[in-house]
Amino acid sequence: MPVEGKAFVDHEFEKSGLADLELQGCEFTRCKFRGLRLSELQTKECSFEDCDFTGVGLASSKHRSSNFLNCRFESADLFAAEFDRCRMVGSGFESANISGLKVTGGDWSFVNMRYQDLVGFKLVRVKLKGADFAGANLSKCDLTESVLDEANLFQTNLSGADLRKATLNKTDLRPANLNKARMDIAQAIHFAQCYGIVIE
Repeated sequence: MPVEGKAFVDHEFEKSGLADLELQGCEFTRCKFRGLRLSELQTKECSFEDCDFTGVGLASSKHRSSNFLNCRFESADLFAAEFDRCRMVGSGFESANISGLKVTGGDWSFVNMRYQDLVGFKLVRVKLKGADFAGANLSKCDLTESVLDEANLFQTNLSGADLRKATLNKTDLRPANLNKARMDIAQAIHFAQCYGIVIE
């Protein structure tokens, strides 16, 4: 059922009446959805700011050109959810189930993905500036043409990942596992410079 143009501020949703809805152009500010089952929810050009999705079931939900700014997805179920050209800036995914998550473009800057399992994920042309991937497993991940400037890669597993044409400005690669990772020449030079090597 389509719902358009609704606005909610400081609202706490207590029932899963939003499940299976098609939300378009709706705005949610500081709203709480804690523990709700919102599987197959669809959003288009919606805005969620400082919202709490802790423990929410968002499996198979689909989101297009929507904004989730500084939202909390702790322990949420995002199995097979789709985010197409969405802005997720500053959102946290601590202990969330992101298996099968599909990300197409968009801005995921400053997200918290610490210790997440992103093996084989496709994050092509995704903006990940300042993203926190500490302890995360990004092995065999496709990060081509992504923006990884200032990302936290402390103990991040990037083995077999494809980093070609990704930007890495102010990103320290030394703490990451880069075994068999694919790089272009400019990135290889950046990697060497992280170790203080002078290339002439």
